Amino acid sequence: MNAILNMNLMTFGHITTSLFVLAIVDVNAKSILINNSTVKIIVSENNSSNGIQTSVLMDRLYKDMKIPFQIEKKIQAITDKVSKLENKVESKSSFSTKTKSKGEGFYAYVSNNLANPGGGHTIVYDVVMTNFKNGFNKHTGIFTVSVEGLYSLTWVTRVYCSKSYTTELHVNKSIAGSTFAYCGADTVTGNAVVQLHKGDVVFVRTLAGRGEIRSNKYGRTSFSGFLVN
Repeated sequence: MNAILNMNLMTFGHITTSLFVLAIVDVNAKSILINNSTVKIIVSENNSSNGIQTSVLMDRLYKDMKIPFQIEKKIQAITDKVSKLENKVESKSSFSTKTKSKGEGFYAYVSNNLANPGGGHTIVYDVVMTNFKNGFNKHTGIFTVSVEGLYSLTWVTRVYCSKSYTTELHVNKSIAGSTFAYCGADTVTGNAVVQLHKGDVVFVRTLAGRGEIRSNKYGRTSFSGFLVN
């Protein structure tokens, strides 16, 4: 917006002095540029109050031109603060979303002793303590992968001292690991770190053995796993 200010003050008595100033003000959304400014003032020799009026007018004009700059500066400061806050919220939201989408894990154990399950028996871990994303089924003892990645899988088997069992960790139709529990080591722990894909099924099955597989307050037969990466 261009505005041409041509201001004439009242003439008092006869004219002795004329001051001509051409004021051209360029205004846009970002700034106000003053190319050249003048105010046409006719000052009367017989009225000294004209000098005071001129000074007041110039001061007011100066202040009016400063206001847009001050407002713009404050708006920019507020905009910068809002932008920083938005970036922080977006960063936290992004991290939270990534964490939730990638997380996977479970932990379950057998509630009571299993009386002579024998070989070829899939162990059902019926007490679930952790089941993030509900991938573990306490009725079948099977963990179904929902997030692809590298997993750490651990299973613990406890037997009666006079008996023995071999247990195997199955990933679909493949065997990822095995353990042997007997009287000299009646509680054994197996661990395997494997790459799993969405839809894979993982479970523990006995290969051979006889007698009880134990699980009570003195030691639990358990199965757990979590996504490493």
